[in-house]
Amino acid sequence: YDGSFLQLAGMALKRGMDEFSLRKHQLNAIWRGLVNNRGIYGHEVGTGKTFTMVGIAMESRRFGIARKPVLFAHNSNSASIAADANVMYPGAKVLYVESLGKKNIKTELYRIANEDWDLIVIPHSLIDNFSLSKETLEALAAEEIANLEDAALEAARDDGVPLTIEMMNNEDAIKGLRSYTAKELVKQRNKILERIKKQALLSSNEDAVAFEQLGIDQILVDEAHVFKKPPLATKRKMKGLARSTSERSLSLYFLTQYVKQKNNGAGVHLFTGTPITNSLVEIYNMMRYVMDSDMRKTGVADWDSWFASFADSDTDVELTTTGEYEPVTRLAQFVNTAELRQMAGQYMDI
Repeated sequence: YDGSFLQLAGMALKRGMDEFSLRKHQLNAIWRGLVNNRGIYGHEVGTGKTFTMVGIAMESRRFGIARKPVLFAHNSNSASIAADANVMYPGAKVLYVESLGKKNIKTELYRIANEDWDLIVIPHSLIDNFSLSKETLEALAAEEIANLEDAALEAARDDGVPLTIEMMNNEDAIKGLRSYTAKELVKQRNKILERIKKQALLSSNEDAVAFEQLGIDQILVDEAHVFKKPPLATKRKMKGLARSTSERSLSLYFLTQYVKQKNNGAGVHLFTGTPITNSLVEIYNMMRYVMDSDMRKTGVADWDSWFASFADSDTDVELTTTGEYEPVTRLAQFVNTAELRQMAGQYMDI
């Protein structure tokens, strides 16, 4: 991806009194983002990530790829990113949403919906304030809920314990469920259902503005590793396999699913200096945020299929803290790494 030809009309960066241009890797990353309208950008601190993000958003507007981009930025530097966007493009119409409290949420959401913004910058902590309608959430979550239910039922059968859909809705029954894997899967499923109820209440309030009404059609996420825990449906028992779901990851998951639905699978750009920190699941989730439509075509959209294609596990006997021996399964090695690199490499800029 050679972005050296990009003109970036309206950009006016200066160092002191002298103008300067973006570096080669920034121009190439912007061009990659424009061509694919999605991407995972593993750019470390000091590589000019802010200008790359702003460049993708602004040029997406210019080329007609996006109408209203939003950038979710880390709380600590969200204000400086909004300021840098105006430094980079002095004529740009940039909105920085500092807060969404009870007193101003209605006004701010109407500002987003009714005005023609080049870029909207929002701190991570405010992502939970954006609510999709109940109907949209139910449609987006139906497959994920079904996958979690199927995996929980199968895990319960493997462990020889009874479990039904009705039991999943009974908190006392789940507390007494003698299958750790099934219990964790049911917790994820119920967290999604609770999220739908909560969002439905927000979007049903008088004069509420649902996310669908805002006109946002592109999402960029800075420090995307913060959102590394969306729902994960698997009955695999493997040490180090994080199954827990965070509220913030769940919020981003639904918003990105909605935007991708409107853009034929595209419209999401993730930026982080640490795409993988502790777990193999993290690269799978990064891929799922950005390119799940491609993963479906190749049959690796669900975790179990992805793991079976690109990794292998090994089971050994280990001594527990109680002095007993038990079988423990761990990741043994990656397999088909060339194919994984080819698939993920379509949209990864490292």
